[in-house]
Amino acid sequence: MKSAKYGRFRELIGCVGLAGFGLTFSGLASAQAAATTTTTTTKTSVAAPAPANAPPAPAQGGMTLPGATPDPAVDATDHASVVGHFAVGYMGRRAIVTDIGMPEPVSVDAPVIGARYWLDPMIGIDAGLGMLLSAGSNKVGNASTDSQGYTVFILHGGVPLALAGSKHFSFQVVPEANIGFSSSQRAGGGDKLSGFHLDLGARAGGEVQFGFIGIPELSLQAGVGVALTYDRVKATPAAGDATVQSRTSFGTSLAGNPWDIFTGNIAALYYFD
Repeated sequence: MKSAKYGRFRELIGCVGLAGFGLTFSGLASAQAAATTTTTTTKTSVAAPAPANAPPAPAQGGMTLPGATPDPAVDATDHASVVGHFAVGYMGRRAIVTDIGMPEPVSVDAPVIGARYWLDPMIGIDAGLGMLLSAGSNKVGNASTDSQGYTVFILHGGVPLALAGSKHFSFQVVPEANIGFSSSQRAGGGDKLSGFHLDLGARAGGEVQFGFIGIPELSLQAGVGVALTYDRVKATPAAGDATVQSRTSFGTSLAGNPWDIFTGNIAALYYFD
């Protein structure tokens, strides 16, 4: 009987030992799993430094409000700074016939004062008016007679085209037209005179703006060109038939004296903001 109880006691002790060993083994396995960690390494790419000779990055521009005119860039041309602005000034000199002469009609010069407006960097508009009103008298003793006077008007129009340029210079071709009228009367109540002038042509030249001295609004223009010119003058006496003299020519705008480039083909303009 005692031996049987003793045998059961040994079996119970053995079962408890096996259970304790199992729990111990399970705890060791859990601790080993917890101790084992996975390490993940993330590599961050670092941009290589730019070479010394690399161009600078472009500047970030701000937003422009609708309808606002942005200021020109620092390196913009003088011509770009006057686009959308009016200019006024001297636009050259034109000759208008006033009397019959031999072998060619007599003419007087009328300076043209006008305005220029650039619609965009390439296309502009020129408009000008020239006029000359003259009168006088000659007095010998107590006798006075009227000298011959003139009334001259000329209308000028052109379409300047800016085809190339640099910082302070713009190369331009200007198709243009001039229409002139004159009236006069010879001294002493003589023949009445009327004249008509028309020329159609184009000039090629340049406009230099004085941005290099801080006044890009001021410019000088000079050029040469070709034109088809028609002049007609009529002398009507108090009695008898009228005399008409006309002339048609085609040639360069500097067909006269070499210094005409300074008097007849240089224009001076000033642009306003």
